[in-house]
Amino acid sequence: MNLSRRSLVMLSAVVTVAVAAVLTACASQSERVPPTPAATTSESGRGSAISRDDAAGLLNAVPGLTDADIGSHISGLSTEIVMEVSVDDASAITAPGVLDYVLRVGWATALAQEPSQLSLTVWNHGTRLDLQDQANVISGVDSPAFPLLYSVYLDGPEYLGSWPGAVPALPVG
Repeated sequence: MNLSRRSLVMLSAVVTVAVAAVLTACASQSERVPPTPAATTSESGRGSAISRDDAAGLLNAVPGLTDADIGSHISGLSTEIVMEVSVDDASAITAPGVLDYVLRVGWATALAQEPSQLSLTVWNHGTRLDLQDQANVISGVDSPAFPLLYSVYLDGPEYLGSWPGAVPALPVG
């Protein structure tokens, strides 16, 4: 009886590993089609927002952008949206409308508290891109650059409107 029980346990373990391997091998590669984010009530209850995962999915769907991550940082009484994305070619983020789109997706992301700052770091093969001048043109303000820390830093990004912002449409082209 013990031999039979051991055999059954071993068979069960082998089947489990085999099924996991098949499922991993058969998992379809996601296409670069922007997901349709599900609007949620922001964690603060202040309106509709998208989840961090949905926001990252929208950013990863932009041609040339990968490894998007959206989080937050609290310092004192201020909350900051912290965004990070990688590009193989700097032109992916500097293409018309893309930087504005990325910032607006971040501003539409649900957090526990209303943010008063937004930062974005764009990596190009291990090098942090400085996009502050482009962000200043888009936002209509003259924010100082912090190239050793961020690609873009906006303190009180009024140009984005009230938080959470509307989910933007992916720029054409």
